[in-house]
Order: sequence, then C-alpha cells, then structure tokens
Amino acid sequence: MSTTSGTIERLRALQQLYAQGYQDEVVDLTLRKLFEHQIRKDEAQLAELRADLIRFEQQYGMTSADFFAKYQAGEMGDHADAFEWNVLYKMYTRLSEAVEALRTYLKE
Repeated sequence: MSTTSGTIERLRALQQLYAQGYQDEVVDLTLRKLFEHQIRKDEAQLAELRADLIRFEQQYGMTSADFFAKYQAGEMGDHADAFEWNVLYKMYTRLSEAVEALRTYLKE
C-alpha cells in the first residue's frame, strides 16, 4: 500500500470512528496543529508563487487572471514565458483553494 493510499485509509477509519461518536481531545488538537502547520507551509509557497506571478504581470502589463483567460482562449501563443506563467498561475490557484479549504475546516 502506498503512503498516500495508506493515509487515505487511516483518515477514512478516523472519520468512521468520529461518525460513530468517538471523541479524543489529543486527536482533535493534533489535527488542528497539522492543519495550521500545513497552512503556514502553503502560505510560504504562495508568497513565492505570487512573486513569480508579479514578475510576469509587470513584464506583460496584465493580471495573471487576464493572462490565464487569454491563454485558455489560445491568444497568448506557446512561448516559454506563457507556458511557465500558465503553470505558475494554476499552481497558485490550486494552492490558494487548498489553503482556504483548510482554513474552513479549522473554523468548524
């Protein structure tokens, strides 16, 4: 069993236990700390990605969101900068969504 699938199975087992009424303050605190740690780590990576995006935005005079829409419509060509900017923007948006999801779970 791979590490990822093992983790998923352990999380499912924990979910089932909690659904059946299991409660443990140590588990709750540990999960909270894990989420907080992951958010801090992801926010640091987001800052790095944002700096890269700003460089492209300044160079090409448009926001990353505008670039992405044009890139998806085939209006930005296939030069190396466009490809890199596209990948960076996708990474940034996916990671931003993940951080927001983790923050939401912390509020519950």
